[in-house]
Amino acid sequence: MKPVKPEQSVFAEARQNMSADMEKFLPEKLRGGKGRWKFALLLAAFELIVLGVVGKFLYDWLTG
Repeated sequence: MKPVKPEQSVFAEARQNMSADMEKFLPEKLRGGKGRWKFALLLAAFELIVLGVVGKFLYDWLTG
């Protein structure tokens, strides 16, 4: 018989996968955790602002 190991929840596995992906994406000095959340929040805010501005101009151009 194979040894039974506890099953990992889907959410815990997804979080581990996202953390591993984020480690590959982060700049060298932010790897390891300290400024990681600040960087992620700033990146998300930047994305929303840029996509919002570009989307607004595209919408105005296409409907105008």
